[in-house]
Amino acid sequence: MVKRVNIICLLLIGLLFVQCKSTTKIKKLGKDSNDNKKTANSFWYHSYSKKMGYELSGDEDIRFLDIVDSWLGVPYKYGGCSKDGTDCSCFVSAFYNDYYNITLPRKSEDMQKQSEEIEIAKLQSGDLVFFKIKSEKISHVGIYISKNHFVHSTTSKGVIINSLDENYYKTYFYKTGRIKK
Repeated sequence: MVKRVNIICLLLIGLLFVQCKSTTKIKKLGKDSNDNKKTANSFWYHSYSKKMGYELSGDEDIRFLDIVDSWLGVPYKYGGCSKDGTDCSCFVSAFYNDYYNITLPRKSEDMQKQSEEIEIAKLQSGDLVFFKIKSEKISHVGIYISKNHFVHSTTSKGVIINSLDENYYKTYFYKTGRIKK
C-alpha cells in the first residue's frame, strides 16, 4: 500500500515538472500576448474559412461570423422565424436583432425601403443584398459577409453562404442596402 502511494506521489511530481516545462515553451512562442492572439485569430479564421466555403480576409468581426455560423444549416420554412426553420427575411431580421440590436421589418421589400442603397464595391459586412427572383417585387434578401459572399436562407438548402459572382445571383440581383446602425 505504501509502495503505491509513493509511486502515485512520484507520478504527480513528475507531471508538475512536465507541465511547468510546457508552460515555459508556450510563453516563448510569441514576444508578447498580441503574437499569441494573432496566432489564435489566424487559426480561427482558417477554420472558419473552411466552414464558410471561401478564404476570409482576416478582418471580419469574429462575433459576426459566430452568429452566421450558428445559423448555417437551419432549414427553410416559409413564415418560420427560428432556428427550427426560417425564411430569408426572418433570418435577416433575427440576425440584425441579435448582432446589432436593431428591429427590421418582416418583409424584404420593406427592409429595402428602410435601407440606403450603396455601390456593390462599397459593401461591408452586415449590408443587405436584395433580389427579384421571378417577380417584379423584391422577393429575397441576404446579409453580406465579405469578398462578395453573403448568407441567406434558400428554399432548397436553408441557411447557406453563396457568392454574388454566381450566375444565378448575378441574374436576379437587384440592389444593396445599408441599414443605419
